[in-house]
Amino acid sequence: MQVKGSIKTAFNQSTRQWIREILILLLGSLLAAIAVNIFYVPIRLTMGGISGIVSIIYQVTGRGEFLPFGVLFGILNIPLLILGWKRIHSNFVWRSLVGTAMYAVMIDITQPALTVFYERQLYSPTGDFSADPLLFCLIGGVLYGIGLGLTFRAGYTTGGTDILVMVIHRKSAFLSIGQFLLVMDALIIFASAIVYRNQTESGFLLALYSFIAMYLTSKSIDVVLEGFDYCRTAVIISDHGREIAARILEELDRGVTGLAGEGMYTGDEKKILMCVLSRRQIPAMKRIVKEIDSEAFVIVQDAREVLGEGFGNYAQF
Repeated sequence: MQVKGSIKTAFNQSTRQWIREILILLLGSLLAAIAVNIFYVPIRLTMGGISGIVSIIYQVTGRGEFLPFGVLFGILNIPLLILGWKRIHSNFVWRSLVGTAMYAVMIDITQPALTVFYERQLYSPTGDFSADPLLFCLIGGVLYGIGLGLTFRAGYTTGGTDILVMVIHRKSAFLSIGQFLLVMDALIIFASAIVYRNQTESGFLLALYSFIAMYLTSKSIDVVLEGFDYCRTAVIISDHGREIAARILEELDRGVTGLAGEGMYTGDEKKILMCVLSRRQIPAMKRIVKEIDSEAFVIVQDAREVLGEGFGNYAQF
């Protein structure tokens, strides 16, 4: 009876955790959709990643006359998800697939109502007011970052260039994952300046506003994930150190160092794992540890400066 009760308790806890993650994912996707449909698309601001590429295609094809934003986003993510399934880990790709689908569906189902709201409340082509790009990039960037941050906190991602960058980084690690993402996002925004060069608004000026929005998005994600720096150091003490290390190496593409330790109260030998992760990878690391050893002892602290493979380059100093 006690075993059945323990199984039932564990099942209930797992169910509550799953429901909580889905609710957070829904909220995050809704906030991101509001940012896209009200603050980004109407004035041609461009976000980073696959969303930025989709935004450019969506604008030049008549804003939905070809395909809705969410459908385009899903289509462009299909080859990247397949690539991730083969090269990274099926569990990571599964969560990316769920996050991608939720993000895409939320954008499309809210688009009609949010477009009406924008046209009636924020913009009037015959009135005395119109959208202020600076105000829109400030509010939109923060709102979009909060939405993505909640998605990451729930343990999901929106797929996209994160998968591509992780695969490229495994083949050629001359830049860190964060640096790869920054370069790709910058190229996408510069491309928007070229594509929009013949529009009424200055394409170059919109690109500058997009850079401001992208910076605010990054900082907002930091705040949601309870961190303000790029890296975190995780110290994990567990009797299942090898299994945890293997999952971190495979799913997160981060090195793990094993240290020998001893419990001073019991005298038992302990395996201590130490790894440095990006802020986005902390929720995934916690999930991995919890799935393997819910009794593990985990310490996460700020890494003010990290030099070495996958992070900072000594040649820069």
